[in-house]
This record gives sequence, structure tokens and C-alpha cells, in this order.
Amino acid sequence: MNKHGPINVHVSRGSAVESTHFVDAIVVDAEGTTVDTWGNSELAVFPRSSNKALQALPLVESGAADAFGLEDRHLALCCSSHNAEPIHVEAAREILSAAGVSE
Repeated sequence: MNKHGPINVHVSRGSAVESTHFVDAIVVDAEGTTVDTWGNSELAVFPRSSNKALQALPLVESGAADAFGLEDRHLALCCSSHNAEPIHVEAAREILSAAGVSE
């Protein structure tokens, strides 16, 4: 296993570097064995919103989205953050109804 320092990501605007981000990363194989690391591979993280698309993936891959007749707007809701605005609440209720469950 190779261990490297953190990945440095520079965000620039024109020729000026606007911000620098240090990224810790880990690559594992199918068995969960560490293959390579960058930065602190033991760091606990809370991915929050970035996981939503991954959490919604089984809905599509299992065929449930098609079986329930979900539209792109329903899948977009499953993959997004929102403020429970009426349009979002209605779409969430439609998803639940299609699945035959209630709030």
C-alpha cells in the first residue's frame, strides 16, 4: 500500500488562486482491503448530502423507480437537498403513494 500526503486542490479565478483544499482519500478493493491512501485515511467524515445520489441508486438499479412509475422529478428529489417547499412535499407524497406506504 502506498501512502501519500493529502491531495491539494486549488480553485482559481483567472490567474488568482481563490482557495486551496486539502483532500484525504482512500481506495479500497472489493473485499474492503486498503489499496492506496492520500492524507489521513483514519479520519472520520460525515458525507451528508454527497451520499444522496448513492443512496438513491438502488431505487433505480432495482427497477423500483420504473415499477412505481417515478418521474425524473421524483428521482431528482431523492438525490437532492431541499427545504420542504410545497412542490417537494407533494413529490415526496407521490413517491410514498406509488410505493403503497404513508407518511
